[in-house]
Order: sequence, then C-alpha cells, then structure tokens
Amino acid sequence: MSRTTLCTVTAGALAALSLTTMALRYQVLGEEARRPIGPGTWKVTMAVQGTSQGRAQLQTPTPLELDRQHVQEDAYHSEQFAHAPPAARHPERRRVLWKQRAGAADGPFKVRADFHVALELGRPAGGAVAQTTGLYAPPRKGEHLGVEPLIQAGDARISELARELTARLGEAPNQLDVAQALFRFVEQRIKSEARFDGPPVSALTCLENGSGDRSAKARLLVALLRNRNVPARIVTGLTLAKGGAEQCTHYWVEAFVYEHWAPMCPFHRYFGRVPETYLIFGFGDKPLIAGRHVKDLKCAFLVKRFKQGAVGANESLARRAFKSVSLYLLAPADRRLVEVLLLLPLAALIVCVFRNLIGLPSFGTFAPALIGLAFHRELNSLPGILVFVAILLVGWVMRRLLDHYHLLQVPRVSLMLTLIMSVLVALIVVTHSYGGAPSRYVSLFPMVILTGMVERFWTLETEDSTTASFATLLKTMFIATTIAVVLSRSWLVKHMFCFPETLGVVMAVQLLIGRYTGYRLMELFRFRDFLLARPSRVGWAESSRPTRNGDCVARR
Repeated sequence: MSRTTLCTVTAGALAALSLTTMALRYQVLGEEARRPIGPGTWKVTMAVQGTSQGRAQLQTPTPLELDRQHVQEDAYHSEQFAHAPPAARHPERRRVLWKQRAGAADGPFKVRADFHVALELGRPAGGAVAQTTGLYAPPRKGEHLGVEPLIQAGDARISELARELTARLGEAPNQLDVAQALFRFVEQRIKSEARFDGPPVSALTCLENGSGDRSAKARLLVALLRNRNVPARIVTGLTLAKGGAEQCTHYWVEAFVYEHWAPMCPFHRYFGRVPETYLIFGFGDKPLIAGRHVKDLKCAFLVKRFKQGAVGANESLARRAFKSVSLYLLAPADRRLVEVLLLLPLAALIVCVFRNLIGLPSFGTFAPALIGLAFHRELNSLPGILVFVAILLVGWVMRRLLDHYHLLQVPRVSLMLTLIMSVLVALIVVTHSYGGAPSRYVSLFPMVILTGMVERFWTLETEDSTTASFATLLKTMFIATTIAVVLSRSWLVKHMFCFPETLGVVMAVQLLIGRYTGYRLMELFRFRDFLLARPSRVGWAESSRPTRNGDCVARR
C-alpha cells in the first residue's frame, strides 16, 4: 500500500468515525447535545441599564461555580460596551469587566448577560458538609468578625441587644443556640419590607426602624452574630422558585457553626438550610453592580426553567454515557481553556490551506495561528493586530542595532525579549495616562512569540531581502486576520465545544493536505500566461530545439 493510499484510507476512517459519533450523539441526546438540560437547569438573564458619562466602565457578577451549582454556558451582549471574561482572582465574587467601546456615544446604554445554570437537586445551598478548602473552608482567625460600614457589629445598641437575646442561654452557650436565638429575633421581631430604590439600609437603621428589606435584615443578623463572636457573612444571589417572573436580588446569611457554614434566610424564614433553588452570585456586602463614569444604574433578572426530559433510571445507558463526558460539566475556567485547545487545530488547518493549497508563505505555522487565536473573541480587538505589527517593527529596528554587538544567540534573544517587553510596558503606561485601554487590544498570549518572529524577520531579510521579509510579514498578518475572523463565529465555537469529535474531520483534512503535491493557487496565477498559451506539438518541438550554447530558441 502506497503512502498516499494509506493517508487516504486513514483520513476516510477518521472522518467516518467522527461523523458517526456526532450523528449518534445527536440521535441519543437530541437538543441536549448542544446544551445539557436536566431537572435543575435554568436560564438566568441579567439586564443592566444606565447612562454613560464618557469612558464608562462597569462590573457585573456571574453565578459562582460551586459543588451544587454549575454554569454550563454564559454569553454577554452590548452594543455600547465590550467585555472581558470573568476573572478568577477573587473566587468569592466572579466579576465581568465592561468597557465602553471606542467610538460609542455617551448616554443611555444596555448590557445583557445570559447564564445557563445547572443546580444539583437534593443539595441545598450552603456548606452542609465541612470542607477544608475553597469558599466553604473554615474562616481564618478573625475573619468575618469585623465591623463594616453597613454592619455595625460593635455598636452599643447592637451589643446590648445581642447580650439580652443570649442571656437566657446560660454562661457558656454553644454557637448553634446563639445563632438560633439571634435568628428568631430578626425573623419574628423585624418586619419584612419590599425593596425600594434608594441608598442601602444599615443594620443599625434596620434595628431602629423595626423593619427592613431582605438586605437590611441580613445585615442586622450578621451584625448580631459577629457581636457574639460567631463568624458570619452575607450571601448575594437569586431565588429561582418563581421561574418566568422578573426578580430582584436576594440576600441571606451564612454563619460558621459546628465546623460548617450554615445558611439562614430571615426574610423567608429558613434556618440551617435554604431551598436548592437559591442561586449564589457572591459573598460579602458589596454592590451587585458597580461602575465608573456611569449613573442611574438599574439591574433586573429574568428566570426561566428548562423543561426536563427523562432522568435517572429512565435514561438509557448511551444517554448517560454521552452526558457524563459532556464538556459542559467542566468549570468555567476549564471550559475556556478547552475551547482554546479545540480551536487551535482549526487555526493550524487554516494555515495549512493558505500555505499548501493557496501558496502564501508565513513566519512559521504556529505564529499566525496563535496570533489569530488570541484575537478571535471579538472583531473589535483586531486593532490589536496592528499594535502587534507596530511592536514587531520596533523589535526589528532593535535587532538591527543589536547586530553591531555580535552577541551570542541565546543572550541576544533574551535581550530582545527584555527590550520588547519594556517597550510594551511603556506603551501601556503612556496609553493609560491618556485615558486609553491598551489591554482591550493587546493580549499577552501573542506577545510571547514576538521575539521569535523578530528573529525570523531578521533571518529572512539577511538571506533574501528587506522587501521579501516585509512581504512575508504582510502575508502572515493576513493569515492571522483570516483566522481571527473565522474563529470569531459563535456557531463554530459552539459546534466544536458540543461536538469535540469534529477534530477527527480536521485531522482527516490535514492528512489529505499533507499528501498534496500539485500546483498551488498562487503558482497557477503566476504561470497563467504559460498555461493559457497551449503550443502545438510542432511549435513546441521547434521552439525547444537546442542551440550551440544549450539554450532553447523561441519560435516567433
């Protein structure tokens, strides 16, 4: 069997296996192949509106990734604002940073975030089981016991009330009895009020008024618990039980008693556990929505519960198998990493098409693939490619200057990396001083390959010419831009995530291109006059008659 036949047979087998797996997955799961739908699957839409006063910034939360709740999919939309993915630096409150787009007019704006959340039924919110790490780990010494602006745990009136409520428990009451006594007071003696727009109500004001909304009652309970040396914190989230209706933010409390975090909701009168439909957005008494250079911020939530199909014992073995390997079960940060890993082979395939079928040279295979992949999320980030080219040209000038020193290769490359990063840091500082947002256009991901591209640029210029090196740079950026445009298609990203077996088709195409030895498109264009001439046999024979010096005589 020839190598070409072997590649063809292997490619056919890979494509057939991949397509069969995709068809079987869709046949077994139906629409759940594109998004798992279980008995606890909800769609939560957060809508925020306000007024921009110029160069506005906004921070919005996302549901936390916990043992009992998983964010299967998230999407963000706005005509006036661009967004950055949620940062994982603060696990107690994942935030999405929105920045006003360049050229977007000031004034009213709207942003929307859609979350598909899966809640594990039978596991209520709260740390019912003791944990040693994560958000439900035991608090550090002195943590969740201090005074906050709206939680006056050390106020004399709070202290007097807390001592009075726990006096009947004896000299050394346990923390659970203390928490129950304080909870009963806030639940029964403090009237519940509807939420109104206006400044937040502190714990002390709630006590003085004898009433408060859900956030005020939660602050009062936290203040009383902390006064009695019981670690307590506020939880921000939603109650999903009323699916389909517009909802407002809900607040409740978690107190650390008996080596675990016990949830308490004085507004809806739950102690020790809250319903499994409580969705957690964050911990701490902080505004849900925050912004700079904005005013009149308003936020609303719409909740919808997906219809559930067969679950548990009614599911077939194949259905359970496909659902168990779904990429939607991964944490959000892991899903974004897998998304990049799935798109990288597609980017490499596009490079293969340009280089082996079209005939466009580039600086390596992975350089245009990584650059295009770095800028694929939003087409508005394509100006970052221009920034990338500008920094590359600056590096090229530095490389010409370093050539006079005749350094060894490794120290020269290290020095080039230091110089390029110094220029990049200076660019970010200067741009920020003028009110710009360089991080919107410059990503660290493609910057790590700048040094290698400068070396390739210099080598090509030395071996060929400056014109050839600049032409190759232009073609590399064209390929990278094409990759960014193609991979920015949301339907393509979603298909690869839902059907990762598509990589079999990608490998099949790469195998076939690897055995292609015919003319490239650019070669056909270059020799188009020769191909269109079609000389006759006699004319060809006579025109190719050798002369004394071995050359051919062209017949006119």
